[in-house]
Amino acid sequence: PATLVGLLRGESAPEPDRVLAATASFIGEQIDVLELQPSPDEKRPWSLVVRIPGHELPVVVGCERTKRMDEVPPALREDVVASRWSVVVESLIDEARPLVAWSRLATILGSIEDLVAVLDAATGRWFDREEMARSVLDPDLGPPEDVLWRVQAVSDREDVESGTAWLHTRGLLRCGLPELELLEFPGTHLEAGVRLLDAAAGLLLEDGPPPPEVPYALGPDASVTLVPWAEVAATLDRESLGSDEDRAALSQETPNPLRARRAVLCDLEPRGSFRKIWTWPRSAIEALERPEVAIYRSDTATVRSSGLARRRWPEVLSVLDRTSPSGELADDPVLLVGIPVGTDPEGRIEHGWLQVSRADDAGGSGLLLRPTLDGRTAGTVVDFSTDQLDGWRLVRGDVAIGPDDDSSDLETLLGRARP
Repeated sequence: PATLVGLLRGESAPEPDRVLAATASFIGEQIDVLELQPSPDEKRPWSLVVRIPGHELPVVVGCERTKRMDEVPPALREDVVASRWSVVVESLIDEARPLVAWSRLATILGSIEDLVAVLDAATGRWFDREEMARSVLDPDLGPPEDVLWRVQAVSDREDVESGTAWLHTRGLLRCGLPELELLEFPGTHLEAGVRLLDAAAGLLLEDGPPPPEVPYALGPDASVTLVPWAEVAATLDRESLGSDEDRAALSQETPNPLRARRAVLCDLEPRGSFRKIWTWPRSAIEALERPEVAIYRSDTATVRSSGLARRRWPEVLSVLDRTSPSGELADDPVLLVGIPVGTDPEGRIEHGWLQVSRADDAGGSGLLLRPTLDGRTAGTVVDFSTDQLDGWRLVRGDVAIGPDDDSSDLETLLGRARP
């Protein structure tokens, strides 16, 4: 099941009627109470079973004393420690619409006035009130799909880059999918490994898992093979993390999620002539680290990214007006935009990036950063309109700001830009 914990301000426990009324007011629909469960003690004053529109499965909503929390982000620690009461929401996830189901559960907590933050128990991810309002509860776009999982890196070295790591997702099992892993993964490629797992998770939510040991394309030049974890773990070096013994030691849950349905992303073919060994997806990682690489995205991610990029385009123009008043864009900051540039042979949309030289309310033009499948070369001038936008990045040095970032980050970038 999905379990979300909303930590609250205040000394008194919230009344159940007020919690449900706030949710009903927020979504504009009625919440049906199916069952009032008895209170076991004063630490858990009430618990209800309800049905919320948009999520047909029963939802348990309960109030309890806030428990001690580990791994709290520093910015939230003071408020979390001060919290006396929490509202806990729990339900099974509809595997056909996991993002919709998760967002309906989050709505119950996000509508509470005294909310401090929300913890997703399955992933360990925290959402402060600002992120809940700005992103998770966005009435037009909904939450990003990556709220459903989190990538965790496990290493026995303080300097991860000096050795190998075990990367794995947390959260996909509740969506009816296998958790994804990278084993004996070089720490020097850690960022690319996280991106690879994120890309694969988003696509599997839409496509479902492919058959084991069959190549699965994450982009035109980036494919992997999904192999059952036990098959790969059996061939690990004795010093590498991710063995069956490691999994038994790292989780005390029953059943152990680290030994459940899981798939390791591997290279297209096993290595070795005598004993076949599946290894980390070197070719896909090398492709992912090239600046011109294209990675497929789910329809959900594309629609949300496009909507957000178009909504915030005026903010981009405001920054450009202040850094390039002549109309010809300065090279500091650099503006990149993502647009659809064609389709692949399977009908998937190919997304390309342009370095923009001209921009206005209607769109603009820029230079392709990589060749396209239809034969256009890098450096080709392409015009675009705002309704084609599916992403943008303002870049200065090693700082890049996109549609998902705060407006304050844009101002910070502007403050560092050349006048």
